[in-house]
Amino acid sequence: MSNKIKKKTGALAVSDKVILAPAIEYVLAATMIAMCTAVAFYAKDGYHQIGNAKFNAYKTVMLLGFTPFLLLGICYFVMFVMQKKRWKLSVTDCFVFAYLIFATVSVIAGGFYEDALWGSFGWNMGWMSQLSFVLIYYALSRFGRYYKVILGAFCGSAFVVFLIGILHRLMIDPIGFYEELQGNQMAQFLSTMGQATWYASYLAVALPVGVAVFLFAEKKLWRILGGIYMVTGFASLVTQNSDSAYFAFAGFMLVYFLLCVEGRGTINRFAEVCTLFFAAGKVMGFLMQIHPNPDLEYDFITKLILDGKSTWALLAVCLAWNVFLYYRRNRAYQAVKLQWIKRAALVGTAVFVLLIVGLIVLQTKGVFSGRLGEMLGAVSYFNWNDAWGNGRGRIWSFAVRVFARESLLHKLFGVGPDCFSSYVMAVHGEEVQLFWGDKILTNAHNEWMTTLVNTGIFGAAAYIGIFVTAVRRFLKAWQQDYVLAGAAASAVSYMAYNFFCYQQVCCTPFVFLMLGVGEYLARKEGR
Repeated sequence: MSNKIKKKTGALAVSDKVILAPAIEYVLAATMIAMCTAVAFYAKDGYHQIGNAKFNAYKTVMLLGFTPFLLLGICYFVMFVMQKKRWKLSVTDCFVFAYLIFATVSVIAGGFYEDALWGSFGWNMGWMSQLSFVLIYYALSRFGRYYKVILGAFCGSAFVVFLIGILHRLMIDPIGFYEELQGNQMAQFLSTMGQATWYASYLAVALPVGVAVFLFAEKKLWRILGGIYMVTGFASLVTQNSDSAYFAFAGFMLVYFLLCVEGRGTINRFAEVCTLFFAAGKVMGFLMQIHPNPDLEYDFITKLILDGKSTWALLAVCLAWNVFLYYRRNRAYQAVKLQWIKRAALVGTAVFVLLIVGLIVLQTKGVFSGRLGEMLGAVSYFNWNDAWGNGRGRIWSFAVRVFARESLLHKLFGVGPDCFSSYVMAVHGEEVQLFWGDKILTNAHNEWMTTLVNTGIFGAAAYIGIFVTAVRRFLKAWQQDYVLAGAAASAVSYMAYNFFCYQQVCCTPFVFLMLGVGEYLARKEGR
């Protein structure tokens, strides 16, 4: 009898390893490749309702791909349980699961059941979307064997999207999306992603992956391909005209600096990255003077990168840095003694952020006078008011008031995924009408604040915990596979960008893709 049981168990193990797992991995890879290409390129009628079109494409891919995946997954799970194996959970896994639980509870706590299922029209970040993000993470973290092919599809699609974005800024339209648009509309829409801010959110997640290849790949061919991808992304970054993207850039460059300072070769490559970024800005500034869009008004940082004298000075500094490192290439490099540089970089970043916040507060209160007051007053970002950050001053102030006035139930558990607009219209309708008229305020234009309102304190803590723990774990193991560095940088870039923006189909599925890939690699390293 015991021999029969052993034979049966052995057969299950073979079925698990030889049949089910490979089938699941193939289905998952096909689904993720389809998602990367469909979201990047699909548009039903040009820019008209392009957000809805892309979400419908995403939803179709998820339903078609994850239906067989889940059926196979259930069979796999049954066999897994029958073999009495233990399912190892990382701290990030636990935060992802907790977030799904609290997002579900928020649907019940909020009471906006129909709105919570698929979310607000045009945004579609309801419970079903949150479930899909969780599935992407768990699926890739367990069955991400073909992650290289998936990342190839992601970056290959992104490269084309970046290239079209550059051509659009030069008033060259290879895809015919600009045919019926006026100059001011062309300034607002870009490439195959639609609104420039949506485009920038996609760029913020995709660009760090190519930078990682350029920085850490050992094979020359991969470095060349990574460099082409990176420079194309930089050229698009400096012309997309959303200042929020530069905060994403600062976030992932800080991550790479902390990693690159550990070795002679990598710090040299980091200096090259900095030089190529400022050089891309100057080249694109020159090209956009040849083919300008007179209706395109540059944001503050974009104008500084393209035309500012100070960025010429930064380019010169980066070139000098490269020359200095080149002449010291044969000298001993003791990374241990440079640990203080990492600490200095982190402390310096914190001090810089606090300094900027302090200057905004003091300038707004009128503390500064004379020349300094005039200089700060000339930069809109140092003057906090309702118009600050393209209206974010009023939106953030309103969102804080909304949360402060919520019941204890809503504070703890939220009003439901993507139910920000439903809640504020039901409870604060007169104030919304007074401030924004017939426009619908779908979110707080700050993903972390929006998550706080939508899923409550518990849901927001779990959501933030996903990113914080993932970045920490990936950076501990990144030397085993530099893709982990790319995953960590993409997550930090996403967090920085969406401090000023929001969840949507052009970026959030892809950051969970990167988190899933990173978790798969971290698990391989025993993390």
